[in-house]
Amino acid sequence: MMENSIKFCALFVLGFLINTSLLYSQEVIMAPKNFIFSWHKANGDQYDIPVENNLDVQIEQQRVNRALMQILLKSIIKSRDFEGFDPLQVTLLPDEKYQIAIIEFSKLDNIGETQKFTYYFTFDTFGNVFNQL
Repeated sequence: MMENSIKFCALFVLGFLINTSLLYSQEVIMAPKNFIFSWHKANGDQYDIPVENNLDVQIEQQRVNRALMQILLKSIIKSRDFEGFDPLQVTLLPDEKYQIAIIEFSKLDNIGETQKFTYYFTFDTFGNVFNQL
């Protein structure tokens, strides 16, 4: 009887240690101050977009990536130029209620010259993008 309870306690402690080690191994990566966001358009074009993170709150890298993907998709739709859309830089800034993302991009005009544009978007700490400002 005593032997069974010792085995049970040993298995319980072993199970507890395995579960806690798995929790610590799933470390959350926060978005750094400056990083490169890699983006692929559907036509195969690949961009490495520099991102400057000036946010006061720490946001997980995965959530920032989610917001950036939505912002790029909304920007390309708003610009109405899928082929000539060329993202240059993104800057993240804090605001009172939501965060602000400033995306700078260029596109070709009707005569083939490059024009630069800037769009402003609001997003929250969960990676949800709201309105364009």
